[in-house]
Parts: sequence; C-alpha cells; structure tokens
Amino acid sequence: MGKTRIGLDVGSTAVRAAEVAGGSDRPSLVRAAQVPLPAGAVENGEIRDPRAVADALKELWRKGGFRGKQVYMGVGNQRVVVREVILPWLPEKELMESLPYQVQEFIPIPVEEAVLDFDILEEFEHEGGKMLRVLLVAAQRPMVETVVEVAHQARLEPVGLDLIPFALLRSVGEVDGAVFDQQGEEAVVDVGAEITSICIHDHGVPRFVRILPTGGGDITIAVSRALGVPMEEAEALKTGQGPEGHASAEDARRVSHGRASSFVDEIRSSLEFYSAQTPGARVTRVLVTGGGSKLEGFTELLEERLAIPVERGRPLEKVEPGTDVADETEALLAVAIGLAIPGGAR
Repeated sequence: MGKTRIGLDVGSTAVRAAEVAGGSDRPSLVRAAQVPLPAGAVENGEIRDPRAVADALKELWRKGGFRGKQVYMGVGNQRVVVREVILPWLPEKELMESLPYQVQEFIPIPVEEAVLDFDILEEFEHEGGKMLRVLLVAAQRPMVETVVEVAHQARLEPVGLDLIPFALLRSVGEVDGAVFDQQGEEAVVDVGAEITSICIHDHGVPRFVRILPTGGGDITIAVSRALGVPMEEAEALKTGQGPEGHASAEDARRVSHGRASSFVDEIRSSLEFYSAQTPGARVTRVLVTGGGSKLEGFTELLEERLAIPVERGRPLEKVEPGTDVADETEALLAVAIGLAIPGGAR
C-alpha cells in the first residue's frame, strides 16, 4: 500500500477520521471511524472543552485502528471569513508573504490576529497590468490554535489545515461536467448539527463560500421543545425513526417541516446572493451531505424551494471501497474524506 493521508473532522457531535491511500485521481478508503462527543464539547463549530475532545480523539484512534499520527484538519465556523478579492499579480510564494499588507481592508479581523490563506480563481489583465482574482480565507488565530493544540494533546501531528467547504468540494463535488449543465455551477451543501457549509464551484474552482450558524440540531431542538421530549427522542422522531401512527410522530413531522422550511430559505438566500453578485452565474445542481441532511423529506423540500435538482452527495463514489462503511454513515464522512484526499491543506 502506498502512502496514506488521514483526514480528521472535529464536528459538533462527534469526531471522525478517514484514512485514504493513493493520489487525487482515484484514492482508496483504507479505514474510517467516528466517536461521539459529550454535549457542549464543541459548540457552533468551536472547541469549548479541549480535554473532552482530546480524549475522544484518543478513543477514535483506538477504535479505528489508525496507526499514523499525521493528520489533515479542517475549520469552518463563524470565526472564518471568506471573501473574493482582486490583487496585483505576484508569484504564489510572494503573494502569500504579502497578504497581511494587502487584505486588511477586506476582512473584519486585524491581520495580526488572523491566519490567512487563499485560492487563486483566475488571472486577468486590467489597464495593462496583470491581476489576480483570489478567494481569500481569514481565520481567527486563537480558534485555529485551539484546534491544533487539541490534536497535540491527543498525541497527533497536524500537518495541514484546510477550509471545510473546500474539503467537501473534493469529496463530493462533480468536476468533469458530465452529469450536469456545463454552463452552470454546482453548490455543495453540508448540513451539520450546528453549522451549514455552502460551497459553489465551477467545475472544481470554488466561486463562493458561506458558513451559516445553523444546522440539523436547530430542528431537533424545535421538536424537543414543541413536544416536550428529550433530545435523543426528538432526534429519532425528526429522522422518521419514531413509531409510525403515533401522535408524536405526526407532530414531529409538522414541527420539523416548519423549522426546516426556514432553514431551507436561508440556503436559498445564500444561493440567490451569489447569483446577484456574480454576472451570468447560474447554479444548476445542489449536492447535500452531513448528518442534518438526513432529515426526512429534506432533499425534496430543498429541491422544491430552489426549483433545481438536489441530490445526496456520495463521498464513497470518490474513493475505492477499501473498507466497509454503512450507508447511513456515508453522509457523515464527507468532510473527513475530503480532508484526506490530496489537493488542499497547504
């Protein structure tokens, strides 16, 4: 077996890891596992209880049989800002070095308190000079340092840090244009428990990123409060696993649909904002993944509101099946698999 990479996803409800062998053309999934987190250990995509997360990571390594210690991690929450900006052309290395002096006006974070990265979208000429259109990423340094420190506490070695929406693009995004309108863009939407990531791309080139501070957990909370049931029972009822014909199951569907409708409208507003800001833009397909996307009727509701095709993202179609993964787990592994696939995480 060739060299492998391990993608490590610290989610709101669990830590997940995927080990992938091979290059980006046709990687193979070697092993994958997840371990639940205590409530409150991670909130809104930020680590609140480092010790609990580190303990979960140690258990994840034992349970999953991972031998390597080097990991590729992701960030994606309200402490991360993504902006499309135009900068004078520079070689990539010089551009990275000059970012702190060029981008302060574009981000609401002091550059000395930010970790900066970028993705070049295109080069073009303007008034006789070469310019770059860049997708700029700025993350608050203390948040990033906490992510890295927790990995160290678990005796792991972070060797790459990537934006979660970019990882999702690698794990489920369609890049060859064979299955959707080649004149349009595709949106990848990952619905977590507390965070929803949206990445719109044009055949593999990211064009727009938005991270919403809401997710499937908001629907669970709505069901729990409306029906007066514990969160665990509300989660089961929300996903259609409650007893059929029971009054609470019908009530749960009604509450879930109402809250999901508001949530779907937030996603639709993000896509409409992109279209309004980008001349000629047209999103022609949406792929959804993440635990929150498993809500009964969610994809149908999203398709109805967007009036474009909506399908489930299939990260296991991007990797050779080197290990068994249950169907219900596939949506949960999209981030970890994407982090493990080469192509990102400078």
